Amino acid sequence: MNNPERVERFNLAERLAHWNHAISFCLLFITGAALVFRGWGGLLGPHGVRLARDIHHVLAIPFTFFTLLILLVGTRTTFFAWLKEILTWDKEDVRFLLLFPREFFGLKVKLPEQGKFNAGEKINSLLTIVGSLLMATTGWILLYRNSFSKAVLAWAYPLHDAGALLMGAVIVGHVYLSLLHPNSREAINGMLWGTVTTKFAREHHGRWYRQLMKQQEQRGREGRLTSLSAD
Repeated sequence: MNNPERVERFNLAERLAHWNHAISFCLLFITGAALVFRGWGGLLGPHGVRLARDIHHVLAIPFTFFTLLILLVGTRTTFFAWLKEILTWDKEDVRFLLLFPREFFGLKVKLPEQGKFNAGEKINSLLTIVGSLLMATTGWILLYRNSFSKAVLAWAYPLHDAGALLMGAVIVGHVYLSLLHPNSREAINGMLWGTVTTKFAREHHGRWYRQLMKQQEQRGREGRLTSLSAD
């Protein structure tokens, strides 16, 4: 980072994976609603419903495969580091969750120090993984319904709807915190441009910020030693 007032939070591959997932899900949610709710389908007419169905089926491909592919090919190290962090919990994470409702509703509170992902973001990530697996699995079953028994389909329909509602709720909370909440909306810059202010990093992800600074100092020392050796 050349700008001392900002630090890198997400690299290009992480951002591409995030937006592929977010955009494909939102479009799937909208087109899926057109197929489920008769009132909406009536407004669209038969041609509109067919178009919504076709778009829904095509978007299943990037939703199911592209996000994981981008992460594994473009940023494997940070992908597995993210998985490790969201599965690692300590007492500070529990304290954060107990206090976070006050923060969510704009009340003053001192939250415990967090890593690159706070406890709320860890839950968001875990719910997103569960919801995505649920929707992708049941969605492909419904798409190839003739290959499955009636008993399997009877479970697939309500589980697919449940997955959509779960992820829809996660998206609403995510959008509120990233776009509207005054204390956390700086986070959206991390997913748009890759960086956040050092002030935001220090106040909201203090443990991660300190680790980042130590890594930069170590690289700086190694660079100076290399330069001296070359001389």
